Amino acid sequence: MEGNTGTELQPYACRYNDEQACMEALIAMKWPNGFVCPRCAHTRCSRLTSRHIPLFECGKCKHQTSALVGTIFEGTHLPLLKWFEALDLFLLEGGISAMRLSKVIQVTYKTAWLMLHKIRHSVGEFDARELLCGDVKVNSDLYGRNPSRFQVSHPYASAVVAGCTVTESGEPEQVKIRLVPHKRGDGKRANRHELAAFINGHVDVRTSAVESFPLAYRLYTPLRKVVREAWESLKSTYVALGLKHLQAYLNEYTVRRSLRRPGAKETMRQKLLRMCVAIPAIPYRRLIARQPNRPLAAAA
Repeated sequence: MEGNTGTELQPYACRYNDEQACMEALIAMKWPNGFVCPRCAHTRCSRLTSRHIPLFECGKCKHQTSALVGTIFEGTHLPLLKWFEALDLFLLEGGISAMRLSKVIQVTYKTAWLMLHKIRHSVGEFDARELLCGDVKVNSDLYGRNPSRFQVSHPYASAVVAGCTVTESGEPEQVKIRLVPHKRGDGKRANRHELAAFINGHVDVRTSAVESFPLAYRLYTPLRKVVREAWESLKSTYVALGLKHLQAYLNEYTVRRSLRRPGAKETMRQKLLRMCVAIPAIPYRRLIARQPNRPLAAAA
């Protein structure tokens, strides 16, 4: 369930002025080095502008395609301007709920919910491709409770495995938080086998020095702080989150945190758009049927 935080956004202005500007940005992101035919890899094409969405016809095999194919925008009936507004609002420090988004860009709640979940799916799938490497710390933690030296468990907390790369000063850099299958909402922690599954699926073990912390009283404190911050951030933006889509919201938090790191080569907007162009849209039926207990190594 999603809700309003009680404060309305100021009137929002997208950095793109019209549909043409949005389309050209998509084309540039889709083919940064020029057109490449998805069927035969030929690089010459003719641009057909007789339709609302520009089509590109391969000069060799005559296959026609558009910059929207294979992206989260494929098949959309919404103006791209609304999508680009949603992408910018997605990057707000605390995110944005579907209820607020629907009011700001003037779409129905269902449409806003679907837009945000398509974006979450893209960033989650893209993030799953980038393994942690270097100095890596891995915690067995609980999501959904306030950490306390006197409180080692909580009946409604969900087990997570959190991993991060560490800077020279010891602070978490790239972070991943994964819910543990069959331990969601029962207050039980991940065991050593589940930590090992996370490491095998999300860490480049060939180039990393990995230190894992399976015990509640011996966790990597900076990483534990990130898990708590994720919980506090999500609960401040959303009224309540069920377990079915919680992993997608955790992915959103960690990816947004990564995008906001200083010193990145791309701007936040550029990298988010690249994620949305690289990952195809998830069909609505698959999205609402997403199972909460996928294997840990693939739980992105």
